[in-house]
Amino acid sequence: MSLNVQALRKQYRSRQVLDGIDFDVRLHDIHAIVGVSGSGKSTLLRIIAGLETCDAGDVVFNDRSLLDFPAHERRVTMLSQTALLFPHLTVGENVTLATRTRSRKQAEHWLNVVRLSDRYDAEVHELSGGEQQRVSLARALAAEPTLLLLDEPFTNLDPKLKLDLQHFIRELVKDLGLTALLVTHDREEAMLMADRVTLLEAGKVTMTGTAEELYEHAPGFGDFLMIDGDLLSSSRVTVTETVGEPVRLLKKIYRFGQCFGEYQFEGGRTVILPASESFEVGMTYQVKRKEEKHA
Repeated sequence: MSLNVQALRKQYRSRQVLDGIDFDVRLHDIHAIVGVSGSGKSTLLRIIAGLETCDAGDVVFNDRSLLDFPAHERRVTMLSQTALLFPHLTVGENVTLATRTRSRKQAEHWLNVVRLSDRYDAEVHELSGGEQQRVSLARALAAEPTLLLLDEPFTNLDPKLKLDLQHFIRELVKDLGLTALLVTHDREEAMLMADRVTLLEAGKVTMTGTAEELYEHAPGFGDFLMIDGDLLSSSRVTVTETVGEPVRLLKKIYRFGQCFGEYQFEGGRTVILPASESFEVGMTYQVKRKEEKHA
């Protein structure tokens, strides 16, 4: 059983937004669709969710066509870029609306799942952006979906909160045994969260594969390094003055209140990674995997 998108087409006036899209999402996987703005990512999600129609093709989930059902019968929910909470309702009331029986008990359960167990009676405006997104996630889960759609839900969050929520949602989706489809323009986000990734360009699928397959066959996909035979994102490596793969510091970059460096490998490829304030431009440093900490 899986999600199968088959020869999906959608045209707006003279523009072909989706041009024969084909890909499969395995059951209980997190699958990412990566493309720039205008590549058709959000249109694809809206068709799967039942918020928009297609011109041709089919969307099959667990051996049934979703296109035969209205949106409210598909058991598909979506988490969007903004929280889209009702400001005149409390946090808990927003979640309660999504439960099948309008149950406060169920709403409290899902708020507990997203680590907001004490915020049922809080006002929406009292929450941070990350907390509001977690309320939206609780609301999406309260509808008891079998398929969760993630429409760039981390776009408006600061980097630290974004990374925390990415890891949290991945773990939660896996723990609940859901199938999830993430659309994003952020390639590292896709590689961090997804089991498999589909590249979408101008309404067409250019490649689908695992992180390793994209690393080998999609040059320039992102800042990912092969160290000791393992493919690691930049969040799982560090730069030191000790043993490791040599890189030369080309320049320092300051963003998000932190110091980063643009480093060059011996083969000429460059990568952005954290830098120490004491590092000197033009000097050679070492890249290695971060030490894993176990409880």
